[in-house]
Amino acid sequence: MKTIKTHHILKAYFVFFILIASLQSCNKDDAPVVEAPVLSITPNLSASYFQQGESPLPEVQWNGDRGKFGLENTIQGLSIDSETGELSWDPSLPIGVHTVILFAYNEAGKDLASLTINNPFQGTFKGTYLPSTSFSNILNRTMEINFIIDGTLSGYTQTELDDGTILEPNYFSGNYVLLDTKMEGTFEYEDGESTYPFDADLDQQGKLTGQYSAEFLTVTFELNVLIQQ
Repeated sequence: MKTIKTHHILKAYFVFFILIASLQSCNKDDAPVVEAPVLSITPNLSASYFQQGESPLPEVQWNGDRGKFGLENTIQGLSIDSETGELSWDPSLPIGVHTVILFAYNEAGKDLASLTINNPFQGTFKGTYLPSTSFSNILNRTMEINFIIDGTLSGYTQTELDDGTILEPNYFSGNYVLLDTKMEGTFEYEDGESTYPFDADLDQQGKLTGQYSAEFLTVTFELNVLIQQ
């Protein structure tokens, strides 16, 4: 019977451990390197008052691990798709310029980027108006105002008699200033020389309610924004 020498056994164990260590090292070297993502977005976006909208999709280098998206700040009416990074907003997005900070993240970290959404006030509002004193033969009174971004306005008033006759519209133009939800302005009819100051309140549902004085009368109006199709 042969006797295996101790140094041969130790040598075999040494070779075995070297082999195992080499295999583990190779496995580590073959593992993908994961780093934090790099996020790129469109820096300036424009919205239309009281309209839904969405942003272009961001560009992301995920660097070994695809992650998700999120928002650092909260703005009314604004949301983000956590899978695609698309921003979307509904009609409740407030008027004004909004700074949005979004991020892309994975297991290695996250990258932030900021953009602005400009949502200026503009649009066409239509509804009814009512003088404090009126004739009994008038069935309907219609008022429409188109507000431009530059602070000018144009519109008309029109009446329908109880016999179905619709009178010619009376056109007007003017200027306005909107601060938060309070509006002030003036307008003048094309066939007149008087200037009429008005004030109104704008609510979050796109309703404009106000009044103006005209020839010893107080005229109230209630208009709703027309949704673009």
